[in-house]
Amino acid sequence: MARRLSVLLTWGLSGLILAWTVIPLAWMVSASLKTDFLIYARPPRWLFHPTFVSYHRVLYEIPFVRYFLNSLVVASGTTVGGLVLASLAAYGFARFPFPGAGVVRFLILVTRMVPRVALVVPYFLMMIRAGLLDTRAGLVLAYISFALPFAIWLLVGFFEDVPREVEEAALVDGCSTLRSFLVITVPLAAPGIVVTSIFTFLLAWNEFLFALVLSGVHAKTLPVVIAGFNTDVGPLYNDMSAAATIVMIPTILLTLILQRHVVRGLTLGAVKG
Repeated sequence: MARRLSVLLTWGLSGLILAWTVIPLAWMVSASLKTDFLIYARPPRWLFHPTFVSYHRVLYEIPFVRYFLNSLVVASGTTVGGLVLASLAAYGFARFPFPGAGVVRFLILVTRMVPRVALVVPYFLMMIRAGLLDTRAGLVLAYISFALPFAIWLLVGFFEDVPREVEEAALVDGCSTLRSFLVITVPLAAPGIVVTSIFTFLLAWNEFLFALVLSGVHAKTLPVVIAGFNTDVGPLYNDMSAAATIVMIPTILLTLILQRHVVRGLTLGAVKG
């Protein structure tokens, strides 16, 4: 009886969490397929004849492709640059301990806790001085600085789970430290690197505040574009939902493609031999 009750509670709680997650997404997708009249119908209509007018307006009445490429370039650049720097830093913490290493790691993580809004003005002034305002490079540099603390914190644990003996054997065979890191450690820690890359990509892909402040006409990204679907009579919920649905597609595809590595990365080191 107790076991059956436990199973029912587990399924019930899982169903509530699933509904909490899926219902807003379902509403967004359905809103993207509704007309202006249906979007404001009360009660909401879940059964209706879908229309793709909102998608047509989003894709053809604004330079959506250019904004999409801006987001893709910025998110990809942030992911690559952040992973390179975070991997080197995390490997150093994992393999070359020094006095106060724990304090330094903690201080790096603390920078992640600083409210973003407090950094807007300093970053804005720095980008003006560097001539990087309203450029993709400026956004990439800003996003890398946000992604590094969390990426380093994640990757240190993954690199520590890689056996030192494997690297030592490579060094005995004549590999340099850098070559051993690239050829031995990185492939063994690949699942963890994939997990970190997904988190980094999502951070850059969905970031709004700094994209709003540091971009203008040329480097505008999709979150800023979606927030701009507003008129004098109110938000264009169907166009906004259509754009948001399109924005979700790359992240869904990325997660599905890398799903196997994500599961391995999340369980890496859970069982010690």
